[in-house]
This record gives sequence, C-alpha cells and structure tokens, in this order.
Amino acid sequence: MSTHSNVVPAVADASEPVALAWPAPHHMRVIDNQAAPDCERALVTLHGGEKLLGIVLALDFEGGTLDFQPERGGRRSLAFREFRSLFLSRSIELESVPLAAPPGAVLTRPRRVKRACTVRLKDGAVLQAEVAAVLPRQAGLFLYVVNYADAVLRWFVPAQAVAHYRVGEHVSTLPQELVQLQPAPAANVGEFNGRDRSETRADVEEALARRKLDRKHLGDVLVQEGVITPQQRDAAMERQKKDEGRQLHELLVEMGAVSREVIRQVMVSQLGVPAVNLTRFPFDPNAVKAITPELARKHLAMPLFRSEKRMTVALENPLSWEALHELEFFTGLKVDPCLATKPELQVAIEQFYGERGSSEKVGQLLQRLGEETGLAAETAKEDPVSESDNTLVRLVNKMIMDAFEQGASDVHVESRADDKPSRVRFRIDGVLTPYIEVPPNFRAAFVSRLKIMAELDISERRRPQDGRILFENWGPRHLELRVVTIPTAGGLEDVVMRILAAPRALSLEQLAIPPRDLDHLKQMAARSYGLLLVCGPTGSGKTTTLHSLLAHINTPDRKIWTVEDPVEITQDGLCQVQVNAKLGLSFPEVLKSFLRADPDVIMVGETRDAETARTVTTASLTGHVVFSTMHTNSAVESVLRLLDLEVDAFNFSDALLGVVGQRLVRKLCRCKRPHPASAEEIDALAHEYCRETHQAPEEIAARWRSRYGNAQGQVTLYAPGGCPECDHSGYKGRLGVYEMLMNSPAVKKAIQQRAPADEILRLAVADGMTTLEQDALEKTMQGHLDLKQVLASCR
Repeated sequence: MSTHSNVVPAVADASEPVALAWPAPHHMRVIDNQAAPDCERALVTLHGGEKLLGIVLALDFEGGTLDFQPERGGRRSLAFREFRSLFLSRSIELESVPLAAPPGAVLTRPRRVKRACTVRLKDGAVLQAEVAAVLPRQAGLFLYVVNYADAVLRWFVPAQAVAHYRVGEHVSTLPQELVQLQPAPAANVGEFNGRDRSETRADVEEALARRKLDRKHLGDVLVQEGVITPQQRDAAMERQKKDEGRQLHELLVEMGAVSREVIRQVMVSQLGVPAVNLTRFPFDPNAVKAITPELARKHLAMPLFRSEKRMTVALENPLSWEALHELEFFTGLKVDPCLATKPELQVAIEQFYGERGSSEKVGQLLQRLGEETGLAAETAKEDPVSESDNTLVRLVNKMIMDAFEQGASDVHVESRADDKPSRVRFRIDGVLTPYIEVPPNFRAAFVSRLKIMAELDISERRRPQDGRILFENWGPRHLELRVVTIPTAGGLEDVVMRILAAPRALSLEQLAIPPRDLDHLKQMAARSYGLLLVCGPTGSGKTTTLHSLLAHINTPDRKIWTVEDPVEITQDGLCQVQVNAKLGLSFPEVLKSFLRADPDVIMVGETRDAETARTVTTASLTGHVVFSTMHTNSAVESVLRLLDLEVDAFNFSDALLGVVGQRLVRKLCRCKRPHPASAEEIDALAHEYCRETHQAPEEIAARWRSRYGNAQGQVTLYAPGGCPECDHSGYKGRLGVYEMLMNSPAVKKAIQQRAPADEILRLAVADGMTTLEQDALEKTMQGHLDLKQVLASCR
C-alpha cells in the first residue's frame, strides 16, 4: 500500500474498520503483507497524557479529524488539535527505491539507516524514537519507528502539536506556513545530551572531515533557517554594538527570539560543528597541557586532542572568533572548534585544571609531570621517568582516590603498543568508563609505581604477579586494593586493581530479595546445622549477601568464624581469618582448625575444590551452620557442581538447606521514560518468563495485568532515558535479582539419584521456586529494570 491519499473515507458501520492509506517516505515504498487487515489497532495519546486503546475507523488528513473506537467507551470523533499522537500497533515494511544507476554499475540493496528522532511538543512533552524515516506533511509528522529487521511501526504527530523536531544531527521545524515555531524553554542539560554526540576522537575527526564550517554569521544562518526574523537579528546586532561583551546568541535568547537548544542544534546541523559528550570523552593529556588554566576558564574551552599542527577544542560557543584567535595565538596551533554544554565544560575544566585555589587535578599533574621530565610528550618515546617521582606519586594517588569516590569496583591500566598512550578506565556499576590516558613516555614508571605500592617485583615483566595495596600506607584513605599484573604483547604490562573498601554489611531487607524467598532465607539462617550456598559469577554480590545473613544472626550467644580471600567486609562479633597460601592458610586447613574451635556458624568465602567441598559438607553434618559461595551460573548448577567434586550424594542431600542464586542488573535511572505496554509485548515477556518451565504464559500475563496494570489492565513499562546524574546512559546503580532452591523432599530425592539439571529445576519450580530471569522480569514489570539489561545479565 504505497498510495499518498490523505483521506480515509468515513465508515458508516463501526464494526467494519478499514485499512489506512498512509503516505510513504521519500525514495521508499511501503510493503504491506496484510492486504486486508481485520482492523487497525492503535494507541491515541491525548494532551495531558491520557491514553486510549482501540480501533481507527476513519482518518481524514486533509480535514484534520480522527474517528476512533476505544476499547472502553463510545465511539469518538477527535480533531487533530485534540490529541498528541497516534500510534498504530501493526508492523509494515519499508523498502528503499534505488535511484537510477549509470550503465555497468553494480546494484546492491540499499542499507537502511536507523537514526534517533526527538520531537518536542508545544505542551512541553518530548517524543523519542529510533526511526527509519520521517515525513513532514501538511497534516503533521509521519514517523516510521524501527521495530525489527525491515519492519517499522507508524506514528503520527499532528502539526498543531509540534514545536520542533530533530532527526540525527538535523534540527527542523514544520514548514513555517503550517506551524509557527514557538521559542522553546531554556534547555536543560538532558535535552542536548542526545545519542548523536561524539564520544571518541575518531567520531570527532570524522565529523570535522565533513564539516561545512566557514565564517558564516550565526544570525544569518538563523534567518536562513526561518528560526528568527531579519528584524530580530538586526535588533540583536544593534544591542550587541552597545554591549560588545555579549554574544549574539545570548542576546537572541534574552530577547525570547529563540532557545539555547535550537541555537545549538543549528550549529550542529547547518554549520557542521561536531557536538561532543564530554562526560565520556577520553581527553588527550598532551592537548590538556597545551593551554593554561586561565585561558581555559576565560573562554570556557576544553582541549580534546592535538596533532603536530592542529588542536581540537570544545567550546560552548564555537563561533566565538575571539576565543579561537586567542587560543591559536597562545598555542601556535590551528584550532578546530566543537560544541559542548556549559555544565559539562565546567566539570571538565574543574577536573583537569581545578578551580582557583583548589587542590591539584589530573590534568595539572600530567602537565607538571611532562614539564619535570623536560620532554615533549608527542615524541612518544619510553623515558626512564622515576617511579618515585613526586608528581607521579600524586598522580597515582589521585587516580585511586577518584576511583573510590566515583564508586568504582575496579581500575584497569591498559598499556597499548605502537606508541599509543596508556588507557585508564574505571568499572562503575559493572560498566567500564574512561578516566585518563597516560602518555607513553610515562608508561613504564606508572606501572612500576603501582607494583612498588603492591610490593611486587618491578623487574619481573614476563610473568603475572598478584599483590595488594594497603592505601593507608601511601595516601589519606583506609583502602585495600587487590592487584594483578599481566604481561601483554610487545613486552608491555597491564594492571587491574579491585578496590576492597571497608563497606558496612547491608540488612537483608536492603537486598531486594523477593518476600517469599526472604522469609525462607531467614528460616534457614536460624537453623542449628546445615549448608547454605550462595552462587553467581564474579562481582554478583555473593559476599554482600553472606555478610547480610551473618549480620542478621550475629548475636552475643553465637560464635561465628569466617575464612575469606580477602576479608572485604568486617563486623563486630565475627572472628575473621584471611587465606594466606604462603603460610599454609588454605580454605581446607583453616576449616579443619575451625571445627576444633567450638563454632556455631562458619562462613567459607568460596568452595572451589574437592577438599573444601567435602570439609564444608562434613562440618554442616556435625552440628554447625555453614555458609559458602560458589562461582556457578544458577542454583541448580551449584548442586551438580558439588556432586562433580565427588561429594557423597546422600551426605550432601542431608546437609543442604538451600541454594541462593543471584545477579546484579543495571537499574533504570529516575529519568526513565514510561510507555504503555502493548498486548504483544506483555505476551512476549510472559513467554520469556516461562521459557525454562512448564508454566502457562497466559496465566502469567493475566497475573501481571491484575497486579501491575491500571483499572483497565494497561501495564506501563519503562525505557532508559538520559540525564547528567546517570551520565546520560539511562542507568544508575545496580539491583539484585535472586532465585532460591529449597531442599524439599522431592529435590532431596533427585540429588540422591543424581538427576539431571532440568529435572531438579522442574521439581524446584513445582515447589514454588522463582528463577533468576523470572525475578528480573517481575522487577521489570515493577519499573526497576528493562528487558535489555535483564537478557544481558540473566541468560
């Protein structure tokens, strides 16, 4: 159906809805495999956010009316000015129409381009989607939202509702005679932090290569684009003559002629200025030290990277020729300007140059280190910088302190060959984020300094080494870091450090364990003997869960011993021992000593070998409660792993209380975006929920609509948004998801018979067990998680 008719005739009988004649995008044809659909189901969003689910009966694009039959309530006739958007639930396909090719050319199928689209409405709402095409028409905007493969969903926004819209790097308004662009409110940081901002040097260089920047006057460009009138431009220029210190765009915003957001968008789309996300950009230290702190603060300029003759700099106003000329004069380099938001520039300048009178920042330390060596960093040669150099010491301490204050769990120091700078990244909430890049001539000294702090052999570069840093001996913080060095290609070394701060034990109620599982867990912890296992991959929070259990039962009438490697969390009332292989303090040896030390509860940091597994099982059968962890993927797999370690099946089945499986999943930030879940979406989630079990998806979907839906059964799901608080990723922090395998009589019998994993899982689910993925999907329905992170973490 590729017709361009603007009218769908009215239907006399509401029981006979018709297919819609929907316009096709430029150079594309619509493929509709469902030639005569029974109905066109749709979601209409009214002004104020009210949503109507139902069937489109008639749609008149020329007359501006929609005839709609809601699922509940009578038939409604809506003028386009009465609703915000119309979303059709049925997919169609788009096929690109290739342009004429010269004789002999090789024809290939055009690749569909997926771009981010943002539509700002006059009522202040914002619509965001990834689109295959956008078609502006007299009636409004026709969006073709990417669904899967070549399928798209159709979304219509009436012209009366649109203030302006942006596709990728292009900002647009509807034709001036159709809709008058209203000055948008002053943009906050989140509005400009879209997905089209560069985050790497390669992205910026590519954008600079295709830029159109010349000495165009911003006022002329704004007039050319129809954003302001010539009279408004002239009035602003007259005011600028009286106040020479003010920028033209500042005066236009002050006059109410245009918003800051639109000016930034015009700079990007019409002048070819690359937009940069400074929160994720890996700054080049050689560029940072090329300009003085005073110059950076004066022009709000943040250097990004440099070459022998050019330097790329982020500015709030890339058209400020005064700033560009002064930067070029003092650096002797040609300056390529980029666009960044003022708050991000201020944060970056504070981080790398410091505020007046503040303590030293990373950029200052790198700059001073280069000055003290007397070498130009761009020579990129290994130089014997002393690992005890005072500035280098402060730089390493600063890195560790910043990692701790930013909540990082690990610090990665990655040496790169071909005279590339070493990269330092922090793992925060399970995701690696850039910190700094250390010039190659400081590489050896930087690694050597870390090895000295960890008491490792600095002359050994061919074999991995393990150690730990007691940071209180080197800096102002009581921290411990577990250090591993790994030789890499080209005679280089990487360093990874796990930060072992001394966190407090959380209460069990803070762990987000489902109520039913939490009650069972407390009952098991109160038993006088038995084995309780907590399993999951590295970094899934197993130790935190065990210490929460210990805190729950840590009373004066109990003697609790723990053996850990290393001791990460300390509590009053616990007797804690750290494994030390050099002294013969292994898990089995310490456990044997514990059994002679009158324990009530024993916590074993990890069951990793057959001897430890047998000792743990024996201890739990002799009147002790034993907690331990295992590196396995699920609760059922932990049972099979212990049996594989040659533990006696009958003894193990008698000793086992239960197994807790867990993961940490990235949590949606509070800037999350709600959307009504379609029936197909709920059904798909329900089938995923029942994937490994014999439960009925229809029953699960009905339960969700009853528990999480509104009065009409409409369930709201959430997608990641983006704001400064979450570094514009849409995620902030992590949330635990759990499963609990109870050792019921049926499960106990299956263990004794060494039944396969799927049989044990079936019995556990029949006894009421909720799997990891099921718990994660429940928390998705509650609005804490999204499906993307659930599948990435729980499968």
